[in-house]
Amino acid sequence: MPVTSYADDLGSAVHYALKTTHAIAVCPFHLDLTIRIGDDAAESHAFARARKLVKSDGTTWEREALGKEFRRQLSQAADRYCPRCTLLGDPEL
Repeated sequence: MPVTSYADDLGSAVHYALKTTHAIAVCPFHLDLTIRIGDDAAESHAFARARKLVKSDGTTWEREALGKEFRRQLSQAADRYCPRCTLLGDPEL
């Protein structure tokens, strides 16, 4: 999917930036669960990448809106490990 398809929706743009910079990952066993990796540099890079995404109308996202959406998505993500896998006693964790 081209980058421009993510740029028009704020939530998708932020998710795209976080995922492509490896600031977040999706649990391979629980596809609905996002995991925050905990890499500050990757999160900063994701914010910079999202700031540069250009919407189809030629504009970019406002800094305040991006910051709010980043905080929302990162606060909803699990920290470093999938809690469902941890509960199941995955021996690799």
